[in-house]
Amino acid sequence: MVTSLRPCLAPMTSQRLYGILKFVDSLDKKLGLQTKLEAVREALSNLVNQPANPTYQSNLATALAAFTTAAGTMAQSIAPSQHVAISEMGGDEFFDPAIIEKVNNAVQTNAMTPSVARDLVQDLATRRAAFLETVRTGREALEKLRISDSDIKPGGADVAFLIPREIFDNKLVSFAKELTFLSRLVQDFTEAQTGSAEPVTLEQLSSSIPTVTIMANLAALGMLATVIKKFLKTWQMIEEIREMRARLATMGLKGTALQELTEQISTTVTEVVEESTELVIANYKGNRKNELANAVRMDTRRLFGQIERGLTVEFRAKPQPNAEGEDQKNLEEIANVAKELKFPVAAKEPLLLTAEEILGDPSEADGVRVITQTKKTTTQKTTVSRKEPVKEGKDGKE
Repeated sequence: MVTSLRPCLAPMTSQRLYGILKFVDSLDKKLGLQTKLEAVREALSNLVNQPANPTYQSNLATALAAFTTAAGTMAQSIAPSQHVAISEMGGDEFFDPAIIEKVNNAVQTNAMTPSVARDLVQDLATRRAAFLETVRTGREALEKLRISDSDIKPGGADVAFLIPREIFDNKLVSFAKELTFLSRLVQDFTEAQTGSAEPVTLEQLSSSIPTVTIMANLAALGMLATVIKKFLKTWQMIEEIREMRARLATMGLKGTALQELTEQISTTVTEVVEESTELVIANYKGNRKNELANAVRMDTRRLFGQIERGLTVEFRAKPQPNAEGEDQKNLEEIANVAKELKFPVAAKEPLLLTAEEILGDPSEADGVRVITQTKKTTTQKTTVSRKEPVKEGKDGKE
């Protein structure tokens, strides 16, 4: 059984803390979950006094149905990263989908002794109300200190890359290479979707766990989210192979058996990289399809290798109410994928990429690329220089 998957977890800066407090408060008010839980408690209390009263029995059934519906909607509304943040604040029990089963089981297994179910629901409702009061007090306190979150407007989307310091070995020059890679990754995806490499805009930068939040073309963000989702789904199979490999190594087996499993992991990654590359460039109409395909192939492989080492990616999107069109579809896709992303725990022995490959392309050891473009052809020529700064081509692409 694979257990080494984890939700995307963002550092709890003051802005993010405010954001999750605001989310919890708004979601509970929108769904009325606490009110519906207290209605179940009230119905049970009435039933304890008059267990044979058909009206009270009907009221309990109605209250349970309303609570179940609201809790089900709640479960679908919380992204994995938000659930982790809520858990860290001590609210896991109160916003866990299992709350539905907990309340319903209490009622069903204590049909003859409703007082037992009443006491359980009473305890849950009281503790949950106290948690919500803490959430609201905390939100109000942060607002008084003029702290708020960087919310996105309707019709907008962004993506945050959470970069473990181990990836760039806490070296500034390596971190600069990582920023260059992220910019190139999004630009290549953008060019594949739109035909041109549009600028990547930095929205926010956090330092506790280095987090780079950027805004880019919606189609590119949607495709990036889709590719990451595809890889994470494949990773579950990779994890099973890794666990088998680890068990064999623990048993003392060496040589061919372990090598075959390692090769199987490599083959599986190569396949998902190729599938992702084909998906990204499927609708590209420009004249550098082969060159762009190679770039996307290297981008995705490096991205997947970094995910193995602990990189997480968090998407946010806010579709326009009652809107239609391609942008709306992209926003809805990004929002849906964001609720599903669960990332692997950083591998102790990474297999996908070496540290040298993570920190930069071997042909660009110093991380400086010079791109020139001749007048007679649109083909770009890439060289490496240790003295020259990066020059931009006519399309603005590094």
